[in-house]
Amino acid sequence: MADARILCYGEIDLDIYLALDRLPTRALSAWVSGEFENVGGAAANSALWLANWGLPIRLAGHDLGADGPGAAVLEVFARHPLLDARFVAEHPGYRTPRCQCLVLPDGERSFISHWLDDLRMTPVTETMLDGIDWINLDMSGPDEPRVQAARLASASGVSVLVNDIYRADHALLPFVDVLVMSAAVARSKAPAVDPLGLAAQLGAAGDCAVIVTDSSAPVTIFTDDGARSQIMPPAVDALDTTGAGDVFKAGLLYGLLSGLPLPEAARWGVAAGSVCCQYAGTTQTLAPLTEVRAMLGQC
Repeated sequence: MADARILCYGEIDLDIYLALDRLPTRALSAWVSGEFENVGGAAANSALWLANWGLPIRLAGHDLGADGPGAAVLEVFARHPLLDARFVAEHPGYRTPRCQCLVLPDGERSFISHWLDDLRMTPVTETMLDGIDWINLDMSGPDEPRVQAARLASASGVSVLVNDIYRADHALLPFVDVLVMSAAVARSKAPAVDPLGLAAQLGAAGDCAVIVTDSSAPVTIFTDDGARSQIMPPAVDALDTTGAGDVFKAGLLYGLLSGLPLPEAARWGVAAGSVCCQYAGTTQTLAPLTEVRAMLGQC
């Protein structure tokens, strides 16, 4: 296997995809029109798409159980020779993390996470970072392992990409090179605060670049030198928006490793996330790089 230059670290699970006509309530049940299981979790989503595009990838983070769901996840990893999953630990008597993805007809989704109170993670080590240029972190779980990972990566000269930090005093922010944040999440956390103003504040506090995604609205890029630009996402018929942010980060990393400046690399992220929305289940179908290139022409 060629040497990996990206470590995806964080959430790994087995998703239960359910296509529903509505979210259930006390008065109305929901009808299921489609269901399947696929590997999920932010770190695994990004890693599988990148490996599918021909990039050697290293993956670690959430541990698996020595159970049926864990075996199903490892079987998928084994199909991808460019995916280095040797740091994904298994434990007898431990339950593999699960997540139910409830997808509505407009492509929007809700999640039900299983037994997170028993979550186990393998810490990032210097061996995991050997040869790595970028560590791709998610914030789906406890902060401390991610902070430790970012601190070690930064000290080792590895660039740090992370999503979903919304506080200038967050312990991870000083180690970040590129932050991706959702305007929708920012509005839910602080309705009175302008997401773009918050992004500028976070960029200044962390001395980092910030990218703000906003569904079908323009993506805004703040580079670390203060420049600002926007990308209009292409119009697509969204079947399932689950994992679109994870695949956005995969596209962004593909562009960065290709030597593109951040605004051009972000176009790869927009194209990749747009392609992902057209498929059900984030990793059930891994679109080839040719589809992303075609979408890139619309960004």
